[in-house]
Amino acid sequence: MEQGDNQMFVERAERRPVRLAGFALSATRDCDIEIADISYSGCKLASDDAFEAGEVVELRILKRGASQAEIRWCSDGRAGALFIA
Repeated sequence: MEQGDNQMFVERAERRPVRLAGFALSATRDCDIEIADISYSGCKLASDDAFEAGEVVELRILKRGASQAEIRWCSDGRAGALFIA
């Protein structure tokens, strides 16, 4: 889909609202998270820990599995993550 000034927009995958408990893990992080919405390509999460854009973490969702994800944005206890593996 294109806009008049030739900027390209990519539609993101449809998101589903959820409430899933889990953990975010890395060499420097081990914190509780709650997944607030999820799609095939990523999710929005909430945590008491502050994330940084560009950070790579393993998201472990209780009774659901694990996936590597890159934090794309973060603000006020929330973050958006893009699944990378």
